[in-house]
Amino acid sequence: MKISFFCLFSLITFSVFSQNIKQASVSVDAAQQTGLISPLQYGQFIEHLGRAVNGGIYDEHSALSDQDGFRMDVIEKVKELHTPLLRYPGGTFTKIYHWEDGVGPKAERKKRKNLIWGGVEDNHFGTTEFISYCRKIGAEPFLVVNMATGTPEEAANWVEYCNGTGDTYYANLRRAHGFNEPFNVKYWGIGNEEYAETDAGRDQDVQQYIKDTWLFVKLMKLQDHDLKLVLVGNQDDTEWSRQVLEKLNPVCDFLAIHLYSIPADTSYTTLIKSIDQFEKPLLDMELLLSKFPAKVTNFNAWYRFPARTAPIQLAIDEWGIWDINSKKGKGLFQMEYQYNWSHALGVATFLNLFQRHSSSVGMATWAQTVNVLAPIMADSSGSFRQTVFAPLKAFRDYSGKYALKAATVSPDMAPGIKALDVSSSIAENGNQIIFTMVNRDAAHSVNTSIKVDHLPLAFKNGTIRQLTYTAGNLYAANTFKRENAVIKKETARKINLDKMNVMLAPASFTVLILEKLL
Repeated sequence: MKISFFCLFSLITFSVFSQNIKQASVSVDAAQQTGLISPLQYGQFIEHLGRAVNGGIYDEHSALSDQDGFRMDVIEKVKELHTPLLRYPGGTFTKIYHWEDGVGPKAERKKRKNLIWGGVEDNHFGTTEFISYCRKIGAEPFLVVNMATGTPEEAANWVEYCNGTGDTYYANLRRAHGFNEPFNVKYWGIGNEEYAETDAGRDQDVQQYIKDTWLFVKLMKLQDHDLKLVLVGNQDDTEWSRQVLEKLNPVCDFLAIHLYSIPADTSYTTLIKSIDQFEKPLLDMELLLSKFPAKVTNFNAWYRFPARTAPIQLAIDEWGIWDINSKKGKGLFQMEYQYNWSHALGVATFLNLFQRHSSSVGMATWAQTVNVLAPIMADSSGSFRQTVFAPLKAFRDYSGKYALKAATVSPDMAPGIKALDVSSSIAENGNQIIFTMVNRDAAHSVNTSIKVDHLPLAFKNGTIRQLTYTAGNLYAANTFKRENAVIKKETARKINLDKMNVMLAPASFTVLILEKLL
């Protein structure tokens, strides 16, 4: 097998190249916020696919599990991610999923053939287990209903089971199952990728999707007026998305799109390019959303439930890196990948992209959580964090509440691909200005000057905290035996308003925090 010069070059320790320095600049205006960074941007996703649920977050027969069947070692790692939102049960799996199979005594639950992903689903992990898991990790539950083989009435019954407070059949069924208080599930998806002809759905025609969705919406909203609904958009077909919004915008809180990086080959440059190209569909979707009013008026009172109360936002409810062409995946459908440091830099680029589009991105859920396209891997003996865990955690730990527009002047790392990718934010109290900076150039350090307009004088005697994440080379990866591929270094220094700059190591991502003197 031939190894490209670039790959061989990148395998050498990055510090060797520290003398090869490029120059860049970043400027922001501290007085101009571009939007709230929704905490829901940092969500996760689980589906009955391979070892994502059974053998991943859940294993009734493992000595590593608690009394509820949840893997304790896994749940502690998931908690580190501070997951605000968890999407379930799919994904494509929703097209065959009937929620009543997964409630009540486990011995009485129906076993079903998983027609989508193979194997047999015993339904021992269902609605109540999912809600319990969300409560343990502090996440809001996000449920997706079955439009393909399910019915609007079935979906409405699920809403009643989860949220009902009256003396009604499904609310009482939940109580009989040991849950007296309602689950108060706010976020509900109406279908998943219904446009996909290869899936087991029936709504590939957009007008049919619209017609069917209206009935789902009506019956579900009549059960609970406060639901926030995620409808199916299509990032590859603006016309599909336009027609959905033309008819359903009064009841669409979020329009779902899916962004998977699927590089055409295994090179690092192709990976980064595949992520950068998502700028266009986000801009296209934002332009489309702008055509619909922020406030709905003249909504017919005879619907007997209210229209949406805020502008429509995007739900990127599946995103991640699916390196199909590497042929290195294992497990069911070869979807268990060992992510290396190059993938972590890709994830940091993704997260910067979402922050820059915070005015429109209302939620995002990484696909998935454990074992399948996952930041956490587990087997019967234990678990470990993959390299992509580091940026997922760093952005959740350090990003501010409001986005700032960052103007970046950067050299190229390859033709048409900038070395430096940046987003910026400010804390709610204004005491911190944060830069998340990815130097995607594997061969050069980048000396980056920082300019902040309208920086309050209180920062004059403050500090700059710099958290730098690197690895030995682009292909460094964690394993069950060695979980030390990612190197984190933190330094602090006084702010010099006349000369603020940061040296970004080759193939690194850095969190730079300007802090006021309190």
